[in-house]
Amino acid sequence: MERSENNRLLFQNIETSKEHDFMIKFNGLDRIYDAYSWRITRRAKEVWRSGNVISSRHTKDSFLDKFETSVAKFTKRKFGVAVGSGTDALYFALKAKGIGPESTVLCPAVSYLATAEAIKRTGATIQFVDVDNKGLISKLPDFGLPSAVVYVNLFGNLADYAGLKQFCIKRRIPLVEDAAQSFGSYYKNIPSGKLGDISSLSFAPSKPLPCFGNGGMVLTDNEDEANIIRSLRYHSVGTAKLDHGYNSCLSNDHANVLNFLLSKYKKLLARTKKVRQWYEEKLLDLGISSIQTNTGTTSNNHKLVIKIQDRDGLKKFLEEKGIQTQIHYQQPMSKMKMFSTGHDTPNADKFCTDVLSLPIHPFLKKSEVLHVCNSIGEYYGLR
Repeated sequence: MERSENNRLLFQNIETSKEHDFMIKFNGLDRIYDAYSWRITRRAKEVWRSGNVISSRHTKDSFLDKFETSVAKFTKRKFGVAVGSGTDALYFALKAKGIGPESTVLCPAVSYLATAEAIKRTGATIQFVDVDNKGLISKLPDFGLPSAVVYVNLFGNLADYAGLKQFCIKRRIPLVEDAAQSFGSYYKNIPSGKLGDISSLSFAPSKPLPCFGNGGMVLTDNEDEANIIRSLRYHSVGTAKLDHGYNSCLSNDHANVLNFLLSKYKKLLARTKKVRQWYEEKLLDLGISSIQTNTGTTSNNHKLVIKIQDRDGLKKFLEEKGIQTQIHYQQPMSKMKMFSTGHDTPNADKFCTDVLSLPIHPFLKKSEVLHVCNSIGEYYGLR
């Protein structure tokens, strides 16, 4: 009787903690798998059958090396070094640039907390910079001497690269690009991933090139930096002589699947662009605008973000309609206790109260886009 009651409570807890079964999911990873399932499975099995699941050292023509080479070519970089996560990628990029406890790093107030977390891991002091009305790093301080600038290309949109580059050249400090959300975006003819002295990528399931697990990459044109990161990712084993390293390898099965998805990436970007066009046409009819791409930028359309009144009420209403949305982000990093600095970032504070991200991915159907937009119109009485 006691065991039966325990089982009942166990299954009750499982049921109540189960994620909401949304009709229109925010993330399209499941549909990407459905579209390419047998090829994804074949790529994974190819690695499993080889028995070489982890490449701890840099091995020419390994599954990992082929993926690193493909991404480096896509971003016009000389070197790509894959690691276990996007957070590690940014952290290793900072370490390769010599950032440590004596450093001060400028960072936008709005991003996922992993951006500031990576800086904090180096021991550096974080100085948050306010953002513009698109959530991108804006006017940099003209006082003090920072050690580096980390900037985030939020939602696939690109910040003022030319201005940031000039700021860093003038002070002889590195510009570090957090390209976790902007892989596939371009500033004029320069791909994101090359818009920094060193750049980091993420392959988390929610990112533009998604992994069925986790992963990241550092991109650089400096061979010494590439060797440092190769040593850092696997216990300081490698050509660079370091005091210690980490266990942060991208597994070969993930690398092989990602390399396949990269071969389809331009097609996926084109599909996402079409989905965005459907949204823009319908939202325009409702008198609602999304955050637009900066001049000179070709966006990967990673996120479609609207700024709207009564954001939380709308989010709840859409959830009741079976539509999953997300908030990017609930609060600026400058206001989080773990990074508390006392920096005044009023634009970031306002930005985080108004934004709502709508579902967007390559396999979203036009009928689903219309359902999302019609539901928004219904909530505000605009239909």
